[in-house]
Amino acid sequence: MTLFLSGLRLALIVYVVAAVALYVFQDQLLLPRAPNVADIRMGRHTDYDVQPWYPRGGYAGYVIAPAGRQPIGTFLVYHGNAESAENKQSLAEVLVRFGYRVVLVEYPGYGRRQGRRTMKAALAASRSALSDAKAQWAESIFLVGESLGAGMAAQSIRGEESAVAGVLLVTPWDSLESVAAEKLRLFPVQWILRDPFDTVDALKHYAGQVAVVGCELDTLIPVWHAERLARLHPHVHFLLLPGAGHNDWYGSMTVERWQQILVWLQR
Repeated sequence: MTLFLSGLRLALIVYVVAAVALYVFQDQLLLPRAPNVADIRMGRHTDYDVQPWYPRGGYAGYVIAPAGRQPIGTFLVYHGNAESAENKQSLAEVLVRFGYRVVLVEYPGYGRRQGRRTMKAALAASRSALSDAKAQWAESIFLVGESLGAGMAAQSIRGEESAVAGVLLVTPWDSLESVAAEKLRLFPVQWILRDPFDTVDALKHYAGQVAVVGCELDTLIPVWHAERLARLHPHVHFLLLPGAGHNDWYGSMTVERWQQILVWLQR
């Protein structure tokens, strides 16, 4: 009996230590250091221009604009948690070919941007990017976020609903809390998480168009989270990518699928 109680006590101590560690180190878990990638080449490319973005005097990402023609709108791109703005150049090139200016938003502590990697800092930078873009350019503003970036995009809309013409959420969660609860079933994640990052709630007052892309084989954020988000918002176009996983969705996006999404967002 004594041995049993000792084992139970040890298990309880391990559980409490693990729960405390999840709370204390959640920023490091949610925002791991991204692998270093080469900087985007500045200046004129074949059909677009690339410049660093300094909206408030400090580096905040890149601006990629069609060369020699007026953009029809501006897309703000929010990347995932193990990436940096440099990883999103291919996505920017697609949107530029359709005539849009693209801002690759960077979070503090990633890429060339200084600062601590925290969810609070990333969210503040995401919201500032929308405010700064609205002040700098007159064309319609659209948001696109991938994975964690989809959560940042949705939270940036809260209170700025009228500033956003449309939003594309790729492999999104319905809420970070629901994903965490699914993966950490033994822990009270509703008490551990500092912010549930509820995308459904963040979009509840948004009347613009929303496109959601889900991946059939997504094991990181299972597709039912994207499906629930799409089901609970009245202005959603849902696109399921058969055979695609969380990190290879881009390869499944054909020209026709991009056209379908952009037509929906422009409605």
